[in-house]
Amino acid sequence: MIEKRILPEDFNFDVPSVEIIGVGSKGMDKQAMVKRASADAFADVIAGLEKKANRTYLHVITTGAQEYYGSNRNGDSYNEGVRTVQFPYPENQKRASYTTDGGLRKYHDASYMDKKAAVYQEHRTEGVAPSGEIIAARYNDDMHRGELIIAVDTEKWAPRLEKKASGQNIYLSIGATVPYDVCEVCGRIAKTASEHCDHFKHSRCQYMDDGTQCTVINDAPHFYDISGVDVPADRIAFVLSKVASGEQVKTAAAEAYAARPARRVPMFGKVAAALAKLSRMEKRIEGLIEGDKVERDDGPDDDAKANFILRVEKYPVEEIVDVSNRKGLLLPPEVLFKLMGKELEDGEGKDALESLDEGCCGDMSCMMRELEDDESCGECLRDGSFDQHPPVDVNLANIIEAFMPDFGMTNPAVGARSIRITIIGKGGPNGSRKKASAGHAAETALRRTYARYLVSFAQQNDDATCMNALRHIAGLSR
Repeated sequence: MIEKRILPEDFNFDVPSVEIIGVGSKGMDKQAMVKRASADAFADVIAGLEKKANRTYLHVITTGAQEYYGSNRNGDSYNEGVRTVQFPYPENQKRASYTTDGGLRKYHDASYMDKKAAVYQEHRTEGVAPSGEIIAARYNDDMHRGELIIAVDTEKWAPRLEKKASGQNIYLSIGATVPYDVCEVCGRIAKTASEHCDHFKHSRCQYMDDGTQCTVINDAPHFYDISGVDVPADRIAFVLSKVASGEQVKTAAAEAYAARPARRVPMFGKVAAALAKLSRMEKRIEGLIEGDKVERDDGPDDDAKANFILRVEKYPVEEIVDVSNRKGLLLPPEVLFKLMGKELEDGEGKDALESLDEGCCGDMSCMMRELEDDESCGECLRDGSFDQHPPVDVNLANIIEAFMPDFGMTNPAVGARSIRITIIGKGGPNGSRKKASAGHAAETALRRTYARYLVSFAQQNDDATCMNALRHIAGLSR
């Protein structure tokens, strides 16, 4: 069994995936549904919907069929129905093709309408009552996508509903399981993440010479959880706004990280391996510092950072991160957060993120171990915010390539920069390594997100490049 996370916004539906649907004395607002091309899909339930106290109805577009929308950014494809797939490079020559079982047409409605499926917040499903229910599920054959009508608790969803009512997008994430998935390149059937082939592990979403994309088919998905989620910039901005408003840091931290799972959520596959590798490297670097020697790479100056932001700011952050990762360019924290801030609306913490400077994360010298030791680490790594993204505009790749001398962490790039040796007293200035300032809510939120970004960086770069990145960060933290 493999866990999947699906973000509807990864599919290009040409309309927001979530919309508030008004329900009055005459039932649902049919005109609004017609505009979203969904009136026929829910014709049998529209008339029966009634306005209820403390319930708000949402129309949700969930998952696009692979045949029309492609895969999502995690390399997961959801086929529409029965079809035969020919593998260009079959792992087993006796099984060069695969006929799917039924896909979204067979499993979408049935699994969502299972009485165990429900609506939550941030995928917190254990020991927490649902904050909404699924009213109806339909696979829309005309639009080749799955759709839902859900009812959410108006009070619990108030911040998200207010945001949507003001014209801003809100985001949902879908939890699903599949008994197995199938690589479209070689036909490998994987029943666990560890069984995935190298195509999916190392070349996810990339294209083979014959044009086949390295994705997996999820033929029999069981959808069990649809959750309201915040993008990373929303979470960071929330904490920063609390701190900036003068409220106690303790309160901000408690609200931002409340309702953590009672037990550690298991980490998985490549993501967990990348974090473990970074944690080990971080400890080795600590040994270098305590051994009186650390190489310091000052990295890009303020002009280079400002120029980089100016050149790439029109592109989505996830695309900037993915291209930078592929090329071994490490974005400094303040650069990453300024770019994330530009995607927020005014009043959401946009100014707070865009005004961050060097040092905004506090002491980063042990942040990978700090993340690994946190009981909610597994949930954080499920976030997927910095996961690999399908190939993007070649112009962005060329722009980022030009900044290799300033931001690059590959050995040629680092070697071309001026590196100075800093000698310090045994065990550091105070006789022991600096502790991360985990008590400060704003720094903790920023450092946690930057650590997650580094995990995505590590998944696409070799050990030498990752070591250079952590040595650079250790130097900045001194």
